Amino acid sequence: MVTTQRTKEICEIIRLKSTQVFLVAGTCLITVMVTLLCIGFMTRYEVENDVANVADVDYWKDRVAPSQKIWYDKGIDELNEALRPEDLTYPKNVRIFVIQGIDGRDLAAFRFPTRDISRGNSNFIWDQFPHLARLKNSCSQQFPCQVASVSRALWLGIPLDKVPENQQDCGRLFNATQEPISIVRQAQLAGLRTGFVTTQRITGPTGAALGNTNGHYECDERMPRSSKKSGCQDIAQQLISGETGKSLNVLIGGGRQMLSSLVPNTKYDPVDELLCESNDGRNLLKDWRTQKLRESKINPIIFDLIQRRDELESLNSSSFDYLMGVMANGDLSGNSKAPSLKLMVEKSLNVLNKYKQGYLLIVEQFIPSGIDKGQQLQLLNDTLGNLHKDPDTLTLVLMTNAIYPKPSLDVSEETETISLLPEIFNEAKSEIQKRLNQMPSESLLFAQGPKSSIFQGVRKETFLAHAVSHVLSRSRAQP
Repeated sequence: MVTTQRTKEICEIIRLKSTQVFLVAGTCLITVMVTLLCIGFMTRYEVENDVANVADVDYWKDRVAPSQKIWYDKGIDELNEALRPEDLTYPKNVRIFVIQGIDGRDLAAFRFPTRDISRGNSNFIWDQFPHLARLKNSCSQQFPCQVASVSRALWLGIPLDKVPENQQDCGRLFNATQEPISIVRQAQLAGLRTGFVTTQRITGPTGAALGNTNGHYECDERMPRSSKKSGCQDIAQQLISGETGKSLNVLIGGGRQMLSSLVPNTKYDPVDELLCESNDGRNLLKDWRTQKLRESKINPIIFDLIQRRDELESLNSSSFDYLMGVMANGDLSGNSKAPSLKLMVEKSLNVLNKYKQGYLLIVEQFIPSGIDKGQQLQLLNDTLGNLHKDPDTLTLVLMTNAIYPKPSLDVSEETETISLLPEIFNEAKSEIQKRLNQMPSESLLFAQGPKSSIFQGVRKETFLAHAVSHVLSRSRAQP
C-alpha cells in the first residue's frame, strides 16, 4: 500500500513537471516562430524596397584591388540614395531658387576653390540632391532674343517662339482669364500662399513675368507718350495694382526708384542712373499700403512695408499675412546695407507658413558681371543650409546663364555675343575663347523632395512651369 501511494505521488510530480516543460517549450517555439516571421517580413521589405548596405550591395568585391575597395565601400551611401524607391506622395510646398549668371562651367570651377585638389572640393548642398535635369536654351534660336520673352517662356510655360507679343490695346484687363498666367497666379487661384524674393529689382524680367505684367517699360520715364495717352501702364504700376501682385503674400527685392519718384540718394544706396527712374510724382509704396489698409477693413489682415535691413531683422514675420520689402533703389547689389539672401528667405518662409495651407516661393539670386561668383555660390549654399528640412516640400535650384540680362540692354548675353561674331573673328585667340566662355549654356535644375524624380533628362525650358503646375495641382487634390 505504501509503495502504491508513493508511486502515485511520483507520477503526479512527473506530470506536473512535464506540463511545465511543455509550456516552456511551447513558449520557446512561439518565440522562434515570431522571430522567423519578423526576419521574413524584413527580408521581403528590403527586397521590395531595394534597401541595401555595404554587406549586401553587389559589386565585384573580390576582383577590385584593396586600394579600390575602400572607395567602393564609401560609395555605397550614394548608391543607396540612387536605389531609394520613388516617393508616391506630392509636395505641399514648392521652393524654387533661380540663380542667374551661373552655369555648369562655373559650378565645376568653384567646386575646387584652390589649385590644391588634395584639399577636397566644396560641398554644395544642391550637389546632394537626388535628381538633376537640363533645360534647353532656345534663346540661341531667336534673334534678337529679348530677356522679357525668355522669362515669360520659363514662368508661363509657353515656348519662346510662341510667347505672345505685348498687346497694343492697353485698355485690356491684364489679368483676364484669356491671358496666359504664370505659375504664381495659378498657385494663388488654387488657394496657395505665394512669394517672390529677388536680389534684383522686383520689376525686372522675372518679376514682370511672374506678375503677369505686359510691356517692356519698368517705369514711366522711358514709356512713349503715345503709350501713356492710350492708357498703357508700366510694369511697376501693373505689379502693384494687378491681381497677381496684390495677392502676393511676400514681395521683397529692389527697384525703389521705379516705384516712387522721390527716393533717398545716399552713398550706400545711390540711384542707379542706368535704370529707369520714375518722374510722374508716383508713390506706389504708399499705394500698396493704402490697398492693404482698405482690405483690412473687410478682412482683418496683418501687413507691413519695410525698406531697411534692421527693420527686416527685427520683424516677427510669422504673424504677418502680407510683407513687402523694397530694399534698394536699384538692384540689391547697389546697396551696401541690403539684407542678405538668407535673411530675406528666412523671413519670407515665416510669412508663407503662417496658415500651413501650402505655398509657392520663388527666390531669384541675380549675379551681375564683376561680382565674385564663388562668394555668391557660398551665400546660396548657406541659405539652403539654413532651411528647415520639410518632407512635404519640393526644393528646386535652377542654375542658368541663358536669361542673364544686362541692365542697359533688353537682350540676352548670348544674342549679344552672336551679333558680334564678325568682330570676334578679327580678335586674338585668347579673346575669342574668352567670349565663347561667356556665352550661356543649358540651365541645370537640381531637385529634392516629393516628386523630385520627375526632374530628370534634357527638357525644354517650358518644362519647369508645367511640372510645378502639375505637382501643386495634385497636392491640392490630396485629402
